[in-house]
Amino acid sequence: MSKKRVLVVLLILAVFLSFGCADKGRTNLSVSNNETEINVSFPESGNGSWCPVGSQLQVKDPTTGKILSLTITGTEKFENKTLCKACVETGTEGNASRFEYMWSEDKNTTVWTKYDKDGSISVRFIDVDGKKTIIDGAGRTLEFGNSGNVSSNPV
Repeated sequence: MSKKRVLVVLLILAVFLSFGCADKGRTNLSVSNNETEINVSFPESGNGSWCPVGSQLQVKDPTTGKILSLTITGTEKFENKTLCKACVETGTEGNASRFEYMWSEDKNTTVWTKYDKDGSISVRFIDVDGKKTIIDGAGRTLEFGNSGNVSSNPV
């Protein structure tokens, strides 16, 4: 299974978790087929919380045995809102990529950030109340919103 496919599955599960689509009464949930194995775990203290710190989503590629894990690490302030934060790392020790996904309790703010191997921001996608902003590693921005207008800010 490709890394992109695994990452897409993880991100979909993260969205389900953030929207409360997983059964909050469970502490573990597993789904598997011939192509992949998905495990979701909630700590007992996180059940019913909009940001269940310590919860994990894991996707295992049965052909390679590699596991990709997304872990909810806590909350972080972003533009005067408290967002729940989840982290995922992919790749090998010498060539790892790190991603962060943050969302607000009301689901009106989400932030996706990809870091390069040196820990610098490679790209960030921000959605606040329908206004979307993409920022690349050089700080260039592309903004678009509900009106369909697109603006850019070259560095």
